[in-house]
Amino acid sequence: MDEVELLGLGIRELLNANGLSELCFPVELLARECLNNAVIHGNQYAADKSIVVRLWLGRRWIHLQVCDEGPGFEWRKACRKKTDTTRSSGRGLHFYALYAERVCFNRRGNQITLWISKKKRSGKDDSNGGIRC
Repeated sequence: MDEVELLGLGIRELLNANGLSELCFPVELLARECLNNAVIHGNQYAADKSIVVRLWLGRRWIHLQVCDEGPGFEWRKACRKKTDTTRSSGRGLHFYALYAERVCFNRRGNQITLWISKKKRSGKDDSNGGIRC
């Protein structure tokens, strides 16, 4: 979990260095949420398992991809459920819908790819219905 903090700081530095400081909060939040889910739910805290993180800055999009070695989860079913935002766990899909334009999981459910727009946002629907693959 210490590595999640370091990676968050690295993402902030990268965005600042590329003139994208206004996107630090959403990108760092999404990265931390994806990484926490990968460590806790995917790899179940197993120190011998890896997590691969890819972050690339395109002309219009920031792409964030996180893949763990876990068995995956039933993301199709999870996307249909309404998120209880008062809980301290299980809010990842809610955050993804709020801050990413597009969210995709691989078939197995152990890899997520997020597209985050570089343009200013005018607010989005905060329901899980905002997740599109």
